[in-house]
Amino acid sequence: MEKSNITKIIRMFLSARFPSETEEKVQKWIIKDKNQQAKAEASLDYWNELDVKADSNTYASLERVNLRTGYNKEHLTGIASYQRFARVAAVVVPLLLLAGGMFCYLSPQNEMIEVSVAYGEQKRLILPDSSEVWLNAGSTILYPETFAKDKRLVILNGEAYFSVQKDTASPFIVEVPQLSVKVLGTKFNVKAYPGDEKITTTLTSGKVEVSVQSQPPRILKPNEQLTYDKKSSDIHISVIDTHDTNSWVVGKLIFTNATAGEIFRTLERHYNTTIDNEANIPASKRYTVKFLKDEDLDEILNILKDIIGFDYQQHENKIVLTQP
Repeated sequence: MEKSNITKIIRMFLSARFPSETEEKVQKWIIKDKNQQAKAEASLDYWNELDVKADSNTYASLERVNLRTGYNKEHLTGIASYQRFARVAAVVVPLLLLAGGMFCYLSPQNEMIEVSVAYGEQKRLILPDSSEVWLNAGSTILYPETFAKDKRLVILNGEAYFSVQKDTASPFIVEVPQLSVKVLGTKFNVKAYPGDEKITTTLTSGKVEVSVQSQPPRILKPNEQLTYDKKSSDIHISVIDTHDTNSWVVGKLIFTNATAGEIFRTLERHYNTTIDNEANIPASKRYTVKFLKDEDLDEILNILKDIIGFDYQQHENKIVLTQP
């Protein structure tokens, strides 16, 4: 598993963003031997961002953990290392106790499944509940082998189009960094790439509830799109034509009021290439353009250079944009 995905899961776990039954599955994944160093580093990085200090209760909790697990604090070299470990425990221990017991006593029965799609590729999946997912290039989805009875939760990094089987007793939840999308049965698109400035949720049918930390949930109706700005935390809901929402599934590339940077990042993922913007194209300008025939990269760049205004050179798997 890539380090970025490990970091995302650890941060969501430590910030208590998983429901209890999913939290237990993640706990089982945490204690597996694989990727232990990356998991520990992600936990410590998260803790170092918090304005919280360890106190006497922290160390008492840590001692109880040591007794339950048979851990010997002498394995750590020096009091500084022990205190550093205890600072992590200040966050970890309370969450584990709230989840209903120490994770080392949980039986590993329901495995987490991870599916990743490389740049230049797409993939269709059938989830355990028979819901369908189309993953776009450069995306990863994580889900349990068997969904819980009262929730169907998946973790997305990137872009996916979902066609969800209706189950009123078990809502379907898509978790991405900073927000989650909850549905009963519907069709919708979620775009949440790490390098993008915004996260979008677009509803084509049914109804979804989008939740952002520290803000009231928003309900979307068909033909509505919610845009979340990662930096400002602003949320904007607009009515759009959702006819082309899943156009990327069939190879179309449609850009509506998109910046040059957004267009180039999409092309990088779709064609598994790198685009170097040496032309310094302004980020403020926006463009609307549609490519409907699954054109190759040269055809698209030749059209864009006339619309945006640039020249380009191709060096193997790298495109360099220059001033015309």
